[in-house]
Parts: sequence; C-alpha cells; structure tokens
Amino acid sequence: MTPKTFSRLLVAPTVALLLAVGVGPLLYALWMSLHQVSLDPAVPTTFCGLANLLDLLGDPRFRKAIWVTGLVMALAVTLELALGFLLALCLHQVRRGRGLVLSLLLIPTAIAPLVAGIAWWMLFNTNYGAVNALLALAGVAPVEWTRSMPWALVAIVVAVVWQWTPFVAVILLGGLSTIPPSVLEAARIDGAGAWQTLRRITIPHLRPFFLVAGLLMILEVARLYEVPFYITEGGPGDETWLAGIYLFKLAFNYSNFGGASMMALLFVVALGAISALYVRMVSGTKEGRLA
Repeated sequence: MTPKTFSRLLVAPTVALLLAVGVGPLLYALWMSLHQVSLDPAVPTTFCGLANLLDLLGDPRFRKAIWVTGLVMALAVTLELALGFLLALCLHQVRRGRGLVLSLLLIPTAIAPLVAGIAWWMLFNTNYGAVNALLALAGVAPVEWTRSMPWALVAIVVAVVWQWTPFVAVILLGGLSTIPPSVLEAARIDGAGAWQTLRRITIPHLRPFFLVAGLLMILEVARLYEVPFYITEGGPGDETWLAGIYLFKLAFNYSNFGGASMMALLFVVALGAISALYVRMVSGTKEGRLA
C-alpha cells in the first residue's frame, strides 16, 4: 500500500461523514423543493416542478422578508466592521492583560442566540426594560421598542451588533498584529502622521481581514432567527420578518415544506455566490501585493 493510498483511507471516514451530514440533507431539500409535501399522511406527496419557486417569487411577504434582511444586514455589518475596527485599534495598544480583556469581550459572542434574544427583549421591554428606565432618568418618554417601527428594527440591529462586534474586533486585531513594525517605523521616519499611516498602510493591509469578517457577518445575519424572533416575534405585524423568521413560519406555521426547502436552496445559492466573490476579492488582494 502506497503512502498516498494509506492517507486517503485515513481521511475516508471523515469525508464520508461530511458528505452524509452535508450533502445528504441538501439533496433531500432539493427533492422536497420540487414536491408538494404535507404533514397529513393521507395527503400524497406530488411533484410540482418549479411551482414552489414561482409561489415564493410571487409572495409579497417573501420579497418583504428579503428587503428587511438586506436592510438589517447593511446596517449591522457596517456597524460591526466600523466598531470592531475601532475596538481593535484600542486593543492593539493594550500590552498587559490583553488576553483577559479579549476573553471578557468575547462573552457576548459565546452566548447562545436564544439567550441573547430573551435578554435583549427584557432590556427593551416597554414596561419594565432597563433601556426605557434609563430614558426616563433623562426625561425621555418610554419607547415601544418591540412594538413599533422603526424602533423594532433598531432593537434587532443593536442586539446583533452587540453580540458580534467583539468577534470582528478579534479578527481585525489579528490583522493588526501582522503589520511589520519596520513598515510603520519607515512611515514615521518619512514624516507620515497617524491619519496618513492609518489610511495608507493599516487599512489597505487589513483589507483581507475586513473581507473575512464581513463575509462571516453576512452569513450570520442571513441565518438570523432566534434574536429577532424573541425580541419582536416578527412584529409589529410582519415588519421585522427576517428571512429566517419567514422560513420558519413557512415551514411550521403554514406547513409549506416544499416552499421552505426551495427558499433554503435559494439562500444556499446566494450565499455561495457571495463566498465565491469574496474568494476572488481576497485572491486579487494577495496578487496585488505580490505584484
């Protein structure tokens, strides 16, 4: 037995497990997306082709859910990258106790989304929430954070940004630590100020790290369900139905498993395209540096 064959045998169980866990459900979802599936065993499953896709595209609630998800994604990812960058710059100046500070900062990211959603619902509660209590001390009238627009969306964005900004900061802090000190020293010798160094050296160097963090945050917002559901339950009305909430309701409230499977596949394709674009952008960045 050659070493190459032996190495393939070693990884074969892992590859088989990944295929069973990943590809198997995906193929089953593809099959369901092309059929009308009912929970009632007396109702037969029938092939419907692309009817589920056409129903989705014609559903105004689906289009609204995509719009709301895109809005939350734009706001949350932008704030996470900006605040994470500022936090990374501050942490980069810390020499003693940085590990402890990072451990404490990552606590929000380690909290289960369900727990985070409930905690933020309690904080934004109109009657006894801490946020309205602080506003009352400042003489501001109570705000119905979870029951009125646009405050419901603001509450969701705040919760998402709070949970994931530290994670972005850690990624960008890793990027800051890879900048050669000799480059920064050369810039100072040449008379570059702090702003010029940041704009000409630090930010261009961090571009791949921004892309990594941005991609991960886009994927996170695309799958959001627990946090927005427990804060607003999709309300008022369907104003905060993100894609995850709409997908859940489509499957379990309306028993449209075929449509839910089709929507899940659409997201797989869309997020796959975003990931491919990210790979091209990062490859272009690395090639530009090598050139």
